[in-house]
This record gives sequence, structure tokens and C-alpha cells, in this order.
Amino acid sequence: MGLCPPEDLPNWVPGRVLLASDGLGWKDVALRSYHYHGQDVIVPAMRDFMLVGYQMGETPMRRRFEGRWSRDRLGPGAASLLTRAQQAHWTWEEPIDVTHVYLSAALVADVAGEALDCHVSDVRLADVLRTEDPMMSQAMR
Repeated sequence: MGLCPPEDLPNWVPGRVLLASDGLGWKDVALRSYHYHGQDVIVPAMRDFMLVGYQMGETPMRRRFEGRWSRDRLGPGAASLLTRAQQAHWTWEEPIDVTHVYLSAALVADVAGEALDCHVSDVRLADVLRTEDPMMSQAMR
């Protein structure tokens, strides 16, 4: 099985799509917002890096990634930074609205190359279940 593109995520994580950039012709970036009820799901390895902004609702969240569980309480103002190409197990109890910003591996490598002033062929980011960055949260509204 290949890496999961953003538009296929609802096959694995059922939810109502609130907003999507599908068909807008964006290159290397996509946006999708969802309303989710509490779930216990295995998310396949994603094709793109993901920034997740939590817009409405608050819930305890657990995520198993690379054999380790992370736990936190997530709600408005919080964000997750998720690496690509790795399967993960997610569980949460309460309804939430989230915005996903998907960044292609090529875009992230290009930005990393410009920032480091060298060729970057592969990028692996630290996977962070919860961070609070006002600029990032505002950008995902």
C-alpha cells in the first residue's frame, strides 16, 4: 500500500469535511477541515507532513507513534506537528473540529534547503502531539 494522500484520509478517519482546498490548483500544499466525533483509529502512513490546528471542542488525546504513546488534552489554540510516512494510532473521546494543513515532502525539503543553504534530500521532523504557537494557530483559522 502506498502513502495516503489527504483526500483519502476520511476512508480511515470518518468525519464531516467542513472545508477543502481540493480543486483550487494549489501546488505542494493542501487544506482540509473536519468535524470529528470521538474515535479510536489507525491512521495509515501519510504522504504529506501535517499541521493540525484544533478549532472547536476539547478532548483528551492519545497517539501512538513509533511504538510510544503520547497523551495530552487538546482544544482551541493547540496544534500538532506530524511527520509523514509513518502509521499512527489515535484515540480521543469528545467531538472536535480541526484544520489540517498538508505540506508535500518536496516543499518541506525545498524550504529546509533554503534555510540551511544546502541540498536537502530527505527531511524527518520531530512528531509533536501538542504545541501552542499563536502564529500557527491563527494561520489555520
